Amino acid sequence: MTGRKLIALYSVHQSLHWFVTGLLVPVITLMQMEKGLDLLQIGLTIAVCSATVMALELPTGGLADSIGRKRVYLYSLIVKTIAIIVMLFARTFLFVMVGFLALGIARALSSGTMDAWFVDEFNRVETNGNLQRALAVVGLFIPVGLGIGSVLGGILPDTLGRVLEQNRYLDLYSANLFAMALLVIIQMLFTLLAIKDHHVPEADTDGVSGFRKFPQILGASITYGIRNRVVLMLLASTAALGFALSGLENFWQPQLKGILGGKFQTWLFGVLSAGYFLSASIGNLVVTPICRVFRNRYAAVLFVSRIGMGVIWFLLALQTTLQGFAVFYIVVFLFNGISNSPHATIMNREIPTSKRSTLLSLESLILQSGAVVGSIFMGFVSKVQSISVAWYIGSVILLVSSVFYLSMSKASNPGTPKG
Repeated sequence: MTGRKLIALYSVHQSLHWFVTGLLVPVITLMQMEKGLDLLQIGLTIAVCSATVMALELPTGGLADSIGRKRVYLYSLIVKTIAIIVMLFARTFLFVMVGFLALGIARALSSGTMDAWFVDEFNRVETNGNLQRALAVVGLFIPVGLGIGSVLGGILPDTLGRVLEQNRYLDLYSANLFAMALLVIIQMLFTLLAIKDHHVPEADTDGVSGFRKFPQILGASITYGIRNRVVLMLLASTAALGFALSGLENFWQPQLKGILGGKFQTWLFGVLSAGYFLSASIGNLVVTPICRVFRNRYAAVLFVSRIGMGVIWFLLALQTTLQGFAVFYIVVFLFNGISNSPHATIMNREIPTSKRSTLLSLESLILQSGAVVGSIFMGFVSKVQSISVAWYIGSVILLVSSVFYLSMSKASNPGTPKG
């Protein structure tokens, strides 16, 4: 398989994965309300899902390194199917909770698996290939899949859902769950037939030896991540991003509602959400030419993009009109899209193949942990001061965190991936 075909295969695979996720995004709260849950119970189910992902993030990454990435990803699809079935027929808080628990397990199992598979396969077929450009191409399509899925997810309840709700055991949002179940089965078949995993551990035909090596691989990977200065700086920048950005992602809606006042219209939030996905895609589209301008010094690109993101967010906090808010909000996430593939390129070049899934899962865990802590802190500041003050603090954190990229000039240049 050529590098171009591999990129196309992975782009389709991941676009379908996130398209399925998008089907639930616009109705995840409404679906639970339809099942009789109150806002506190809805908060608890989502918290359980997030906590499950965080608790299993590292162990499942280590499992993928020990028994194979494709195998663990297929496990995630099986668990996701179970979660969908449980939520489809759940009518009580307890069963909805079980469904979201299973959804969290599925998400943890999938985290870091196919990402690691793609990087290893790309390095195998394109020994001198441009990993950053490949990741940017993939990053262009994933937000599109998520965005289209979100749009369809908002349409299904008012179309197919109206038919399904005639059944006493179903409701409006059963349409979303049926569509998800069908597409997960298609994704499972697609993965089985199209994905060839060359990283299956040696002499592990039944997976038993991989399970036995799992604790050793997990411990060695975490130790490597802490001792490698470049990886440690990348993890620190990820923690800062998760902490700071939680204030923007959690509170942009009430901030905009306050700006609109009596002119509040729900469709504007949908348009801005679509703008978020579009700006992320544009960021991935323009990052490769930008990297060429910087002579592929990825750390320099990351330093400038993090500075730009912090400055634009600070200006966003000052906005008092819809037009100004919309422009700066979209540009903030444009800079975020620009930074994704250079960051991932440096990280993957520093990670040995045998530890890739574990360390990518560690980074995801750190991002989520930072977001949890940041949500609490930003929520407190927003309550006692204002959302704008919380955003000022978040923007400063991003500006300060840019220094983590200054000490990584060696990793910013193209080099040989670690094996």
